[in-house]
Amino acid sequence: MEHGITKRQSVILQGVAVWLMVYHHIFLSVEGYESVFSFMTPEVVRRIAWFCKICVGIFAFVSGYGMYYGMEKLPRETFFGRMGAQYRYVLPRIFRLYARLWLVLSLHLIWYLGVQHGTTTAGQLLGNVTALNPTYNGAWWYVEQYAKMLLLLPLGDLLLTRFEEAAQRKKKRVFYGVAAALVLAVMLVGRLWMGEVWVWTQAVINWFRPAFLAVFGVGYLMARYRVYERAAAVQKKWFGGLWGPGRVCGAVASVGIVVAVRVTLAQGPAYAETDFVLTPLLIYGMLTILSFGRRGGAFFEWWGRYSAYIWLVHGFFRIPAILLTKACTRVDWPIYFCTLAFSAAAAVALTGMEGLLKRGVAGWRKPGSA
Repeated sequence: MEHGITKRQSVILQGVAVWLMVYHHIFLSVEGYESVFSFMTPEVVRRIAWFCKICVGIFAFVSGYGMYYGMEKLPRETFFGRMGAQYRYVLPRIFRLYARLWLVLSLHLIWYLGVQHGTTTAGQLLGNVTALNPTYNGAWWYVEQYAKMLLLLPLGDLLLTRFEEAAQRKKKRVFYGVAAALVLAVMLVGRLWMGEVWVWTQAVINWFRPAFLAVFGVGYLMARYRVYERAAAVQKKWFGGLWGPGRVCGAVASVGIVVAVRVTLAQGPAYAETDFVLTPLLIYGMLTILSFGRRGGAFFEWWGRYSAYIWLVHGFFRIPAILLTKACTRVDWPIYFCTLAFSAAAAVALTGMEGLLKRGVAGWRKPGSA
């Protein structure tokens, strides 16, 4: 990884994360689980599913890593001018993901209300449209998390940005000084005098999901300070002629360590407290291993291109996959592969539909268009 993570490698990582994500959601529940493989006991499968939760860490890390390179190009002459440019940069990205969610949601409602004659409430609809309470598909919670991470990122980036003019440095100090004082005041009031404020503060902190926020931040920082590039330079200098074999051994070791540590530490399906450390090691190992095989990289790159829609729709296909493979219930893998196949087919169709909608909107906006 002498040049860090490239755009293509980011897509490959998202493809890997999709495969982990589908396994995580299918095999969290292992009631009545049977396999033709004797070593695949329900407890082993459950532990693998818990480990696969690191897919969220991969998505968050890649997002933070890529956002740095986009923000690096923005103007930095003035403090508030850069802040405005940053929010003009992140808001369309948030809207783009929500637009994909709304497309999937619209099709789901057409099927659910029109074909299945189901019912819904205004509260349910609002919770799903905003992704604040996604009752139709639990996997949609990350849409809201993605929005929160991107909305907070400019504040972290501005804190690390250097400004040439003294006046701009002063504005930066005043802004963060006031912000820190307000946060500290609220925490002190809650801790010392008003218990309900302290409870509210803790609820807000938990609402941001610090574990995933930390992975996102580490991705941003590793891009900013070129950590992978510097580590690769040090490895090449130390190992010299053993650079090739050393990379392979180091990659295999890093993946093995991550798997062993996370499986040992995880006490539940939502465990993610150490992912800010484990995810960068896992990514290094996976990308290094895949760099020695073009076909593996190309395979996951294809899945990565459709990862957003696969993530948004795969929850709808678990039951159909189970029904389709009911005749061979002792074989666990067909359920997994069928869910992947159904989700990929839907993602390809949705991508084409999105393209048609974009072209339609672009044509409508053209001056003089009918």
